[in-house]
Amino acid sequence: MITSPKNESRERPWALINLPPFPAIAMRVLRLLAREDMGLKELSQQIQSDPALASEILAMANSALFGFRTEIRNILQATTLLGAQRVKGIALTIAMKTYLAESFQIPALLACWQHSLACALLAEELAKVSLIEADFAYLAGLLHDIGRLALGMIKPIEYANLLSTNYKDQADVFAREKELFGIDHCQAGRWLAESWKLPKPFIEVISKHHNAVDGKFDILALVNRSCLMADALGFATVNVASARKFEDVILSLPERERRRFNPDPQQLAMSVAIKIHELE
Repeated sequence: MITSPKNESRERPWALINLPPFPAIAMRVLRLLAREDMGLKELSQQIQSDPALASEILAMANSALFGFRTEIRNILQATTLLGAQRVKGIALTIAMKTYLAESFQIPALLACWQHSLACALLAEELAKVSLIEADFAYLAGLLHDIGRLALGMIKPIEYANLLSTNYKDQADVFAREKELFGIDHCQAGRWLAESWKLPKPFIEVISKHHNAVDGKFDILALVNRSCLMADALGFATVNVASARKFEDVILSLPERERRRFNPDPQQLAMSVAIKIHELE
């Protein structure tokens, strides 16, 4: 059971005790995410204080992924052109990639990372036809499976074997995770998000993204659909027999979003794959 985030001394789940410590670059970015009131100048100064992070952000900002015609020369310029949330998203992508790099040698764990990127990119696209800010959606999509990525860091071979097994539904995956770790990846992610003091919407997405979502189309519903779409387009982390087809996921969108978001699945999958390659 995960205790309240207000209790700073809450006990770490035993499975996470062996989680390798996050590097300084990752902790710096997580602190940036926790600050919702940070202005562009302060954000730029915070990033510039870490030359390695600043250099990688500039390299990505100048890549084909964004396609600016003129060179972006400094972090303040990047933050002004891209926006604070987008720069945070780039920084988080870099920090997570740095932290997880060693596990990418295992195909099943690399697939977890690519699923997170695919979900983030699809969330960004889906947000563009909704009332949700696109860069915020990217961040939420990127973070949604942080618990799964963490479990893969703790027991790489065992978790890769778990992911390589066929399952009837997501409940079976949760049950197997609990057998191996005592918690499932959503519970692990929630504990991490609360310990990092991430804003509440991120905690909701991380802990509930597999839940059936009815009613308003909020950030949780958007990431839920983006996660399902990522699976349907070939970016799944685990083979679940009950996985939904792409067309069914589109039909589950509210009418407004469904009218505006109806891409060709093959073209969308190719576009996502190209962007993942740029981000990697």
